[in-house]
Amino acid sequence: MIKSLRRPAFPLTVTAAVLFAFALCSRAAAPAPRAYVNDEAGVMDARTAGELNGVLSELDARAKAQVAVLVVNTLGGADIETYAAAIYKKWGVGDRRTNRGVLLLVAVRDHKARIEVGYGLEGILPDGLTGGIQDKYMVPYFRKGDYSGGVSQGALAIASVIAQDSGAELSAGPAQGRTDPLPPLTPGQKLLSLLLIGFVVILFIRHPFLMFFLLNTMNSRGGGGFGRGGFGGFGGGMSGGGGSSRSW
Repeated sequence: MIKSLRRPAFPLTVTAAVLFAFALCSRAAAPAPRAYVNDEAGVMDARTAGELNGVLSELDARAKAQVAVLVVNTLGGADIETYAAAIYKKWGVGDRRTNRGVLLLVAVRDHKARIEVGYGLEGILPDGLTGGIQDKYMVPYFRKGDYSGGVSQGALAIASVIAQDSGAELSAGPAQGRTDPLPPLTPGQKLLSLLLIGFVVILFIRHPFLMFFLLNTMNSRGGGGFGRGGFGGFGGGMSGGGGSSRSW
């Protein structure tokens, strides 16, 4: 008797909470996604965001899974679980047939983060693993105020798990940070660099229009502003509340 009376209350409560958070998000906090990485708080380094977006584009193409990143200043009074669920529903991360999607949400001023996992990836990204990813790759960076490092390393860790499960190879992973210094140039490399620079300068002086044409061609091939790969939107996937939250 008690179970039959209480059972309908839970989905109604969750639905009401999600609708409330969805209303908060719709007012201005979360615009339509422009890329895989969406930094609405303006705390990420542009180069880091671009490189991360390129890797997530590769993941989408090779592993058929979509990882969305959203960084906001504040949740506007909502708890991060219902806020993440509302954003996930609004954006539809992952393909609607496979639901292979993940939302990485970070609220800077609220000092909260969540990894929301789609139905199709709950088997390889259980709650304990997503919590461990945040504890190891994200929270230590956030405590130092390094949101570029925390967001990037967390998303790359997620992408690495998905890629390994799918047998896909990506151009970057959690262990491939940019903290190691580059090896010094050899004398031969230095000489070659100087000769190349001299050649470019002479070419520019003698044939300025040719240089303009070459530069314009290179820009048109490498354009996009967010690194490798284009972004055509998410696929309408759904999540069931799987994932984990952290604060710092």
